[in-house]
Amino acid sequence: MAALDEQTLKFFHFKLGKNREDIDCLSRALGQFCRSGKKTDAFSVYYCFCEIFELFGTGYGSMNRLLEFLSDHEFHSGELLTKHRDHYAHSVYVFALGLAVYAGDKSFRRLFLDFYAKEKADDTCFLRWWGLAALFHDIGYPFQLAHEQIKAYARGMWEDDVCPYVSYENMEGILALGENVKKDSPFAAVRTVGEMLAYGINRRLGYPLHILLSLLSERYRSQPDFMDHGYFSAVLLYHQIANSGVSFTEPVADVLTAIALHNNLNRYDIKEEIAADTAIPAAKHPLAYLLVLCDELQDWDRTAFGYVSKKDPLAWKIDLSVSEGNIDVCYAFDGFRVIDTEEREADGQLTVSECTRENGNYRKIASGKFAEEIGKLVSGGIKLNVSAREEKKNKNVSSFASSDSFVNLCDFAQAIHRSYQSVYGGPDFDGLSLEFKLSNIEQAKSYSDKLELVNCFYSEKELDYPVVAGFVRRGENHNADVREDMSFLAREEHLRWVREKLAAGWKYGTDYKTKAERDAKKIHKDLVPFDCLPKETQEKDELMIKNMVPFLYHYGHGVRIYSYRGDRKPVLDVAGCGHRTVSDKNGKIKEQIKQILREYQADYRVVVRTNFAFGADQLIAECAIELGITVKAALPLPYEQYIASIKEDAKRYGYAFTREDEFRMRHLLAQTVSCKVIPDEKYTYLEASKYIINKSKKIIALWDGVETVLEDERGNPVNQGGTWHNICIARHSRGLKEEDVRIVKCER
Repeated sequence: MAALDEQTLKFFHFKLGKNREDIDCLSRALGQFCRSGKKTDAFSVYYCFCEIFELFGTGYGSMNRLLEFLSDHEFHSGELLTKHRDHYAHSVYVFALGLAVYAGDKSFRRLFLDFYAKEKADDTCFLRWWGLAALFHDIGYPFQLAHEQIKAYARGMWEDDVCPYVSYENMEGILALGENVKKDSPFAAVRTVGEMLAYGINRRLGYPLHILLSLLSERYRSQPDFMDHGYFSAVLLYHQIANSGVSFTEPVADVLTAIALHNNLNRYDIKEEIAADTAIPAAKHPLAYLLVLCDELQDWDRTAFGYVSKKDPLAWKIDLSVSEGNIDVCYAFDGFRVIDTEEREADGQLTVSECTRENGNYRKIASGKFAEEIGKLVSGGIKLNVSAREEKKNKNVSSFASSDSFVNLCDFAQAIHRSYQSVYGGPDFDGLSLEFKLSNIEQAKSYSDKLELVNCFYSEKELDYPVVAGFVRRGENHNADVREDMSFLAREEHLRWVREKLAAGWKYGTDYKTKAERDAKKIHKDLVPFDCLPKETQEKDELMIKNMVPFLYHYGHGVRIYSYRGDRKPVLDVAGCGHRTVSDKNGKIKEQIKQILREYQADYRVVVRTNFAFGADQLIAECAIELGITVKAALPLPYEQYIASIKEDAKRYGYAFTREDEFRMRHLLAQTVSCKVIPDEKYTYLEASKYIINKSKKIIALWDGVETVLEDERGNPVNQGGTWHNICIARHSRGLKEEDVRIVKCER
């Protein structure tokens, strides 16, 4: 089965009636989130969606406060409860699942389009309405949190089932319907959002109207047992739409009723009142059906806050496959058993021991109860095939100490752009394309990564670590308290920018005269190693690093930047070499290389060094880059001369070096953090090979096993700097042990 990002990507192959560049931004942001699960990457999805559809009138700016409050409230309040899991990132996973279902199941897609035929629904309509339902279905959660906090506190104090509870008053303003409900719509006669939800649910599912009106009229008042965040989410979202002046249509009403139904209203209250099956049929309310289905399926990689929620860890990833009429989902658990502590008292002595038991979340899936419960909530749609497997979760090598509790990334992005604008000119932030807005956001998101590279982190807590005041260029340090990391981090910023551009489909090129022409062609002359940039371009990256610390202090909600007292992980340099013509049609060699690098990553901060010869050198560099490992190049000739020499070498020895091969080489080299020239007039690769091997404690060699002759009959050196010679240098001159020289067998 495929991963979620692969399944979701299929949706973006459809022809969507929006600016294609903007849709591609959303696709990349969602794919990045599906792979990382990070809150900061979830932010990019919210941002793109709001900017593309402007559902609230003015893009993300109209929703940022609400979403930031949700995230902050959840982060700071969740641990006060016995059971609580995150909803900010969860909603983006739900969004991705729905896109995968729509793209993979033709039957559901036809059902949805037929259902909204009079609205002239198409794939873009689905993206708009589904995104509205999925991304905002939990924005009312703080109302439920406050209710549960009081109960948790009281029960913790008195262990009594009779607890005080909160209700909400002064709701008239937020519940009143606005002018945007058309007079000729089915909801023209209703007065409140609650009544609108009742009429909407009645029209779609046929539940008795008087019961719905009664339930929804008291939804925020006398609720001693449970305060339903689904209701408040629907109310808040309606209020947001009403304030923006967006026209209120039947699909928007369906979005709101789907949100109101997704939690406990349908599965408990309505079910008890009408004493009947309340499974939501896909044919009667496709948006509610899909929201409930995906909300239930999203039972992996959710941050657990309450201590009860932490007792049985969720799956950490899924495999997903959607086909017509079927969803196959396999949940991967780090282990099927969990460790508990047990207290025992004997002869007046209290002992605490460890015992293992089956993970309750795994048991629920393996027993079939998980799928069975979903089947009671939705019906008439897709057949669900659920399974679980045990797969050890590798150590998260990119997990940093910096706090990610704030998501006000838009403030950082705008400040970053203003700093550039003040020096280099250009439009205001609002005048940028979505791609360039996201570029500033991505720069802000990289702060924690960059700080970690220089053994720093930021936190909202007062900690006993040295506080960092700022960075300067190397050689400019006149204050012992100021770190000399600017030049190093400027290289990392260029590397981040290169990867961002390549992911967006840009290529190296110089055939343009204006920025507009450059952006239209998506080519850029700066897609080269940092060492090949002109000084004025390098200074742009240094400007970002110079501003990073002041911006964090100003916009970071009280964060402080600290320095570790020592390196978190030691650096391990690994040299990569091998033959120019390596055959790896099935990808087995590439996977062997990655496996070795992953092994090193677990305990080291790995740096891969290669000479970037065609074939093995570039393959090893590509593996490192895909794993997020730093790569350094040591070339035997200056950059452009070296690329020209590769072309000549291909002609001389008869192997193909196409235009695409050249782009691949340029783009790999552009992703190196340094690119040195180690000249050798006599033997092209010898000195460069010696350089990377002498710098390294490990070597990966793609070798066919043939020990080539290193001297001719006259004693003159031959095959110097070749693969076998490099292995000999590593073993004998460098003195590396056999286990330090990792041979990957290959064919030429």
